[in-house]
Amino acid sequence: MQPTPSVIDISFENAQQVLIEGSLNQPVVVHFWSPSSPQCEPLFGLLQQIHQQTGGSFVLARVNMDELAPLAQQLGVTQAPAVVILKEGRPVDGFADIPSPEDAMQTIVRHLPPPEEQLFAKAKALLEADQQSEALSVIKEAHLLAPQRNDIILVLIQALLNNQQAAEAETLLNALPLEEQQADYHELKSQLELLQAAAESPEIKALEEKLNGSEDSPELRVSLAIQYSQAGRNQEALELLYAILQSNLEAADGQVKKNFLDILATLNGDPLSSQFRRKYFSLLY
Repeated sequence: MQPTPSVIDISFENAQQVLIEGSLNQPVVVHFWSPSSPQCEPLFGLLQQIHQQTGGSFVLARVNMDELAPLAQQLGVTQAPAVVILKEGRPVDGFADIPSPEDAMQTIVRHLPPPEEQLFAKAKALLEADQQSEALSVIKEAHLLAPQRNDIILVLIQALLNNQQAAEAETLLNALPLEEQQADYHELKSQLELLQAAAESPEIKALEEKLNGSEDSPELRVSLAIQYSQAGRNQEALELLYAILQSNLEAADGQVKKNFLDILATLNGDPLSSQFRRKYFSLLY
């Protein structure tokens, strides 16, 4: 996936694509400037700062009025510096003077999508880019901001399944209202069933039988914990390892502790990680 440039210089060749077509999907803030106007540079710096502070939630473009005067005139701009905000192919706001940073931020932000919408779009892009852990973290943020939005919940379930977190995915799926149980729901349900089947592998069943029999040992528990973790059953894995650490923090020459911390590292941002980190620190102090 090609990175989006932080600033797009407008030319006659890309104007239609960036300003008109691009603003159908995302607000475009256009800075009209001229090399002969010393006021243009500080205004552009302010726009870059706002672009960064809002997480790149709009496209920042600039037009050299000395080179593209006809384009500026089409948008009603006659002098530099000036800013025009485009949405859905048309200008909706802007300013022709240099506002205070607060006024500039307020003018731009009122045309941006709400934070949960920005996070929702970002999470979907991360899923498509196969950045599964990052996608899960972002969509969880969106869900916290808008817990009733079922479209966000469906993407959250997908991210959970992609990260092999079947238990939480199942809870969310079962809570969806009937009207949301359409094609996406049934596809996710199938993925959940496949993940749950994989979590009951013959290796896991064999180790569980030994553990419940007469072969219980720290080594066996570590082997089962690793299998649980690989199947996405992280809570069960952590509980097994933590029980060993409670008796001996340096069990198996520290290997149990290492496995325990490795699993926690894969759960960055997951409440399960915080829960077991607190338990671990209670053993240390």
